[in-house]
Amino acid sequence: MRRRRVAGFTLAEVVLSIFLLAVVVVVFGALYPTSQRLGGNTKWRATALLLAERRMEAIKLLGYGNLTYDGLRAYGLIDASPNTSPFSFTNTDSAQNESPARLLPQGTGEIVVEDVAWDVKRVTVRVRWQGANNRSQAVELRTLVTNL
Repeated sequence: MRRRRVAGFTLAEVVLSIFLLAVVVVVFGALYPTSQRLGGNTKWRATALLLAERRMEAIKLLGYGNLTYDGLRAYGLIDASPNTSPFSFTNTDSAQNESPARLLPQGTGEIVVEDVAWDVKRVTVRVRWQGANNRSQAVELRTLVTNL
């Protein structure tokens, strides 16, 4: 008499598959917080870069003659103080120019204007914020503006 084999899985196969599934769940569970943290860092970096780029483009449009406290303040690009370089743009009130303090965790922004040569100024736009694990993060853009 022949024994008929019943279709299905053995107990060993079921236990092994449950073990492998548990290992996969634990690995992905351990990676999830890291991916969330890195995703948050990427979001803040992109926001800071966008703020710096917008500020730099506005400064380029103003031109050489307006790279002073009065010129930058008149266009709402900097805060009221300090009135010497480096200028702050952490809490600017202009609706067109977003504030780092509102968009980034402990965000700050500054603009540094330096004379490099006759009729040439170097402009540095720097945005800082508090990243994951309370690490200070920053993006910085630089350009030269000439008096044409």
